[in-house]
Order: sequence, then C-alpha cells, then structure tokens
Amino acid sequence: MNSGIYSALTGNVAAMKRLDVLSNNLANVNTPGFKKDRMTFESMLQTVGAQPRPGGGTDAPVFAETTFFTDYSPGSVKQTGNPFDLAIDGDGFFAVTTADGQRAYTRQGNFRLDSTGRLVTADGAQVAGGVVIAGGKVDINGKGEVLVDGSQVGRLEVVDFPKPYALQKLGGGLFVPADPQATPNPVTGEKVMQGAIEESNVNTVQEMVQLIETNRYFEMCSKVVKAYDDLTGKAANEIGKI
Repeated sequence: MNSGIYSALTGNVAAMKRLDVLSNNLANVNTPGFKKDRMTFESMLQTVGAQPRPGGGTDAPVFAETTFFTDYSPGSVKQTGNPFDLAIDGDGFFAVTTADGQRAYTRQGNFRLDSTGRLVTADGAQVAGGVVIAGGKVDINGKGEVLVDGSQVGRLEVVDFPKPYALQKLGGGLFVPADPQATPNPVTGEKVMQGAIEESNVNTVQEMVQLIETNRYFEMCSKVVKAYDDLTGKAANEIGKI
C-alpha cells in the first residue's frame, strides 16, 4: 500500500477512536462523579522493511499511535440537601461491593437505600462499611461515620490509591485497580460532605470544540485518501493507454 494513503487511513482510524471517546464524555456530562476519558495520538514511523529514498529519508509509512487515559480531576460540588447524597472533599473514593462480590471504588455519591435498609449506589452496589439504616434522622459526618438518631450504625470506607492512578473503569461509575493485588490506603480527616454530590468533570464547551476539531481532521484525512485513490486510478489508466 502507498505510504501516503496508509498514513491518511491510520489518521482516519485514530480520529474515529477519539470521536468515540468525546461522544461518551458528552453523553455523561450530567452523570454524578463521572471522570472524562482522554485520547492522544501522535505520528510514528514504521521502519521495518523501509527502503531509503534517493533524496534522503525512507519510504516508511506513518501511523498514529493512540493512548487512552482517564482524567481524575474533581468535578464541581452541587448541594442537594438529600441526606444520602455524599461527596468527597479532595482525593479519595468510596469503597463498594458489587452484586457479584467484587470490590470496587467510586466518586459517584448519589446513594440510596435498598429494600433492606442498606446504603447502595444508584446501580445497587452495596456501600462498604456495614451501613444499614432503619428509619430515624440520618447524619453522616466528615469522617464518614453514619449516625441514626445520634447513634452510630456504621462508617463509610473512604480510600485512596498512589498516584498516578492505575485504575480501570468497570462501568456504572465504578473503578477497579489494574493490579488486583493493589491495596488502597484509608483516607483520614474530614473528607465526606453530606447533602452534596460531585458532578461530572466534563466541560461541555471544551468537548464540543475538540469534537469539531477531530471531525475536521477526519474529513481532511478522508480527502487525502480520495486524492491518492484518484491519482492511483489516473496512473493506471494512463499507463494502460501507453
């Protein structure tokens, strides 16, 4: 394959991947605690089997090397007044247990009570800490201690991991360590805020600008592919006439 058309095609593929990432970010702009994803791509030379050119350089095709990562910067905190809405001031995650018993971590603090009085996430994952609430006035202090009518009934597990975070998205606002053996550290101090939730860290304007830029890049690569295809067809037809 011509190295030029190969470079343009790989640019198309990279742009499509980035469009998927940006679209997912925009779809979750109103999801509490959502952490946006980022994708970078850069041009790399494929040197295996490359032949030198008379004027210097090689005929090595260029391809786009892509890298995905999650932006863990905090979102803004919104006051709701709901006693089961919780946010973390600064770094850290709420520990939860999924329906299949897997340990996971989240910044999505729009919790609720299930039919048994357990504090769970919006998708039903149980909040770690043995929290069961049976009526009464619920107060959750900065340390994550849960009190019902003034008596402590449990304590939320708020933990953190070494930076840079090596976590993977599990879906539903949950994260798990990339290394199953990784052990989180307890977060100390007054970190939990009751009656508030952390909003998504997606900036709609920035995402839309990047979406437009990426779409234009995709169109540019498509035009290059068409130009090379036209040149190839013309060359084949002219040689055939000769």
